[in-house]
Amino acid sequence: MTDVPDTDDDDSTLGWDAIDAVAEKVYGGQEPQHYGTAISYRLGGNDPLQGISVYRNAGDAGSKPHWHYLTYGFSDLYGEDEDEGDESGEPDEEKRSGYGFELTFRLPIEDGETTPPSWPLNFLQNIARYVFQSGNVFAAGHWMTANGPIKAGADTQITEMGFVADPQFPATVSPYGRVEFLQIVGITADELAEGKRWNLRGLLSALEPQMPLWVTDIHRASLHARPEVKAAIDQGAEKEGSNTGVLYGSVLTLKSEKKLLRAEKITVTMGALLVRDLLGLLPGRLPHGKDLSVAGDDFALIFEPADAGSQHEWEDPQTLVVSLGPRELQALLDTLKPRGADYVVPGINHLIWRVEPSQIKDQSGRVQEVFGAPGDA
Repeated sequence: MTDVPDTDDDDSTLGWDAIDAVAEKVYGGQEPQHYGTAISYRLGGNDPLQGISVYRNAGDAGSKPHWHYLTYGFSDLYGEDEDEGDESGEPDEEKRSGYGFELTFRLPIEDGETTPPSWPLNFLQNIARYVFQSGNVFAAGHWMTANGPIKAGADTQITEMGFVADPQFPATVSPYGRVEFLQIVGITADELAEGKRWNLRGLLSALEPQMPLWVTDIHRASLHARPEVKAAIDQGAEKEGSNTGVLYGSVLTLKSEKKLLRAEKITVTMGALLVRDLLGLLPGRLPHGKDLSVAGDDFALIFEPADAGSQHEWEDPQTLVVSLGPRELQALLDTLKPRGADYVVPGINHLIWRVEPSQIKDQSGRVQEVFGAPGDA
């Protein structure tokens, strides 16, 4: 990216101007450092965003002094989107401008730092490539994994991202439609695992007192075990249940064995990490009348609440539906462990739960850690 904004004098800039107006209400006459795209994505360039501005925040709302990154390009900046332009210039609050949002990101200012780090520019462009290529859009409450450190090559626990409405940039409406400002918040895998027991908004609310304005400090430790964070999530999950309806796991197989005059036995094989997440989520789903699906590469397992007892049926050759009453659910939670072994749960004798240790690998595919080995505490 260049440090010169890329605008076209022949195009209207009403969409761009609407974004600038929101930032101006917070930062007044501060001139941001702007990084524009040399070649437009529409003309074959590699960067989907038209530009990224970075403001210096002195530490509002008790936050650390930080860089505040703001994108231009997810929304319609020039009235170029088909059927989006409005020649009258009147705002249309009913339609979405482009993808309907712009992204923001907050990063602490390091001692002696006079210019914002460049890695978030590439980070934001990578997210834009995902959106532009897949068509998938984000909204407040969504989360996404970075598949590694949020800053490539960094020694950091921040490997996941949550999306929340930027606390200082309210939604705006340009002549091309409505634009939300979604802030990316860097979180740890442990924090996300805790948050899935409730919902991402609840998790971020619990974290906000420890990280005002949700500034992403890549050097910080995980906050998931802090008593006040865990208590907030426990209370929210118990009251409202979990919004996470699907778990994905690389190790999940279902094997049926039926012998003459004997009832069918089914072996459910899962990785230890998947079992850990399953045990964390089931109490936030079934007691609240919500299903929970576990999806693997070739098989799927669906847990459904029942009034009493347990039963199973095949929805198709690759999908098993297991219904559990309250007593059987508690027996499963008490018996099954995220540790390599075979488990038979009282009251669910027709299923054998086989847990295999999970290998945690780095980006090169090297095994860094084994979770759930037999004998682990």
